[in-house]
Amino acid sequence: MRNILITSISLVLAIIFACLTDLWTGLFYFSLSIITGLCLYWAVIFILRYREDYYFNFKEDFRFYKIQLVNSSNLTIEDIDKNEKYYIKKFKKTLIRDKIVDIFKILLALVFAIICVVAMAKGYTI
Repeated sequence: MRNILITSISLVLAIIFACLTDLWTGLFYFSLSIITGLCLYWAVIFILRYREDYYFNFKEDFRFYKIQLVNSSNLTIEDIDKNEKYYIKKFKKTLIRDKIVDIFKILLALVFAIICVVAMAKGYTI
């Protein structure tokens, strides 16, 4: 809820400042600053979620993976526990696609922030 509130308020302020650039062109920089701050905010949120999902919750997610394996195949928990290293490696391979998507989210937010900073440095206006 907090993320939605921060994002919506930031976007409304950025749009208002962008629309008011006819009064003073400096308001465009306020708009770009707000968008840069919003992009950096989301990059931090995505980084924290990434760390939580793939480092702090790994054991719990692996436990659910083992349960899913037992339910979908003829394996037992004892079989999985005997070759736990193999199944951990197999589980990490299933996480690669999700990790790549999350890394691209982080990079996209950072790229938008860099684009806004470059636009402010170059002095582009609407």
